[in-house]
Amino acid sequence: MVSIVTGKINSGKTSFMLKHYLTNLKGDGFLSLKTMEGSQVKRYDAFQLSTNKDALLVIKEEDFDKEVIQCQIGPYLFLEEGMKWIESSIIKMIENKVEPIYLDEIGLLELDDLGFSNILKKMVESNLELVISIRTDLVEQIIHKYNLKDVLIICE
Repeated sequence: MVSIVTGKINSGKTSFMLKHYLTNLKGDGFLSLKTMEGSQVKRYDAFQLSTNKDALLVIKEEDFDKEVIQCQIGPYLFLEEGMKWIESSIIKMIENKVEPIYLDEIGLLELDDLGFSNILKKMVESNLELVISIRTDLVEQIIHKYNLKDVLIICE
């Protein structure tokens, strides 16, 4: 089953996923935790649920220094190191049949075959239980693109 946590921007999707994990203490995966500066998003850190480890995942273009960039959406740069950490960790989760696997957030990048697209395909092919977050306006497109079956929609 693929559980899709959906809602608008800043509606609590990530908080819901964290609460879901902490309630069940089952599975593993990654959340994208944002750091705000005033009313502006400054960065996102990838946070692994089972280890509480985190790593810089996304920075704003204005804060770019020397990191290797994997992709970009608007002013946000996705760092290769953080993306590779998530992908290699999820591959191990799939190999070890960890369920559910959490991944926050699937969106426009994945519709363009960027971002988490490759690892999401592997997650879906694994037929393991998944919990992913998607903005409400992108749910149908993601379901269609990745041919998601047995979907449960959870609105936040």
